[in-house]
Parts: sequence; structure tokens; C-alpha cells
Amino acid sequence: MKIGQLYNLDKFKAFKDSAKQSGFTDSDAGVILSRFLTAVNPRLFEKKYPELAFVNSGIQANNIGGYARRIQSLRLIDRGDFADTDDQDTNKGLISLTAEDNYLRVYPKTAHSIWTDDDIKEAELAHINLVERYVATHNKVYLQTVDKIGFLGHDGQAGLLNNAGFAVTAASGKAETLKGADLYNEIASLIIDQRSGVNNTPEYSADTVVMPIRAMNVLAGTLLNANAYTSKSVLAALQDNFPDVKFIATFRAENVNGASATVAFATDDNSMVMRIPVPLTIGEIVNTSSFTYRVDSKFRIGGLDVLENAAGRILTGL
Repeated sequence: MKIGQLYNLDKFKAFKDSAKQSGFTDSDAGVILSRFLTAVNPRLFEKKYPELAFVNSGIQANNIGGYARRIQSLRLIDRGDFADTDDQDTNKGLISLTAEDNYLRVYPKTAHSIWTDDDIKEAELAHINLVERYVATHNKVYLQTVDKIGFLGHDGQAGLLNNAGFAVTAASGKAETLKGADLYNEIASLIIDQRSGVNNTPEYSADTVVMPIRAMNVLAGTLLNANAYTSKSVLAALQDNFPDVKFIATFRAENVNGASATVAFATDDNSMVMRIPVPLTIGEIVNTSSFTYRVDSKFRIGGLDVLENAAGRILTGL
């Protein structure tokens, strides 16, 4: 996800200015990005966190919608065919366009932090920028919320791991009980079946597989063939044979409706996007009384918008 799609950077600049006006000093680079938003490049987060697998999955955030309460997605589908007729025949083929739509409810999220002048002075004795720490915590909770809603959904709206539109198959056993070749076939078949289901259409073909952390560790630690003179693990064999697929893990995939979920999916924005119509916005620091300060934050989120159900496929119970 791009930084500009996850954060309202103009408001972060205003926050920095208000911090300086209130006497809370820090380096220009520190307040805006380099520490409390983690190290970044112009497109993606450089520093990865296990609990932020969705944020780093490659699924794009989309900020369309602003303060609307619902977001509608439209997709045009072509129908019909040519007929075996000439110009004079009245029974010509009919080619038409139809539209499919999908609605997502948008949820507003807000938070605030309060501190006193004494809190600031005490933190300074420990060389801690307390204001920066507060905003860093807002950011951490925000990213964890995006991660959870992206994977599991919110208030009845599904996420990546429990989307009812995806085809579902059951694994032949848990990862720990399967031999290397069988474990390889479970994941390889998941990818192949998903890609075959979309006829290898690039925009809909799986380029990422997400699984429980436990399963990922088993893949990395199990030899593809324990009886052969090879040190290649199941995970290494999958990476070799599917070089265009990224394998990631999340603790959220361990128990989804009573079973683990492994999902092969396409991250192209023709397949699915994460709706964040209002990215994280930090307000200016407000002096609420002589020695008390407050900062507010907010964002609005709709969740994962799956535009093509065939772009994902779920393997349960691995």
C-alpha cells in the first residue's frame, strides 16, 4: 500500500507545526515519517511487522468515497456473440453490456490522547518525546485495525480469509501431519486450481498466498523429499516453481470460523481493493487547559472490496 493512501500527510504536517507552536520540539524528519510511521520509501513500507501482513500483502488501498456512508463498486461485463448471418438477415447476433455492483458500508473510527505539562517534563528526563510516542501508538493501532479488517472483515462484512464468494476446498490434513510431497501438492494445487479457474487471466491470477504462521514454519522446515540427497524445503520448492507468487503468513489465519485458512489470491486492483475513503488523519495539538494538551485522530474504512470472486481461493484446515 502507498503511504499517501494510508495517511493524510497534509494533516501530519499541520500536526508537526502545531507541536512546534506548543513548544514540543523534534527534528523535521522525526515528527512526520522517519520514526513513528517506520522507515518508508515512496511506495511501500520497508520495515515489515508480522501482525501487518495484510498491509504488506500488495493489495492496494483506495481512497475514493471521502465522507460518504456507502461505497458502490461497478463492473462492466460484456455479453453476447456474433451470429452466422449476413447484412440482410434480421437475426443478427446481439452484443451488450451489463453492470454488476457491490456496496460496502463505511465505518468512521476516532481516537484521542491527552497529556499534561508534567507528563512532558517527566518524559524529557528520560529523553523520551512523549508526543511522538502518543502519535506512534495511534499509528500502530490504526495499522493493526486495517490488518484485522482486511483479513477478517468487520460487522458482517467479510475479509480476505472468510470471503464467502471464494471457492473453498479442504486440506487432506494439517501441515504437521503431511509428508513433504503431499504438503507441496496442497499449496501447488491451490494455486493451480485458482489460476485455472480464471483461465490464467493476469489480473485475476493469484500472485500471493497467505497462510497461518504455523503452516509457514512447517513449509520452511520440512524437506520436499526426506529420502533424497537434497536440502530443499517445501517452501523453497514452491518459491522455485512459482517465482511470481509471494508467500506470507499471519496469525489471523490460524482460526477462521473454527479452522485455519490458506488463501491464494490476486492483488491486482481489478480483483480487489481495500477501501479506506479517509486515511489516518492526525489533528493539531490543542491546549485544553493551562497545563493539559490533546490530539485527536480519525479515519474511515469500508474494508476489502472483492471485485472478482474467482480472484481468490481458500484451503481450509491446513
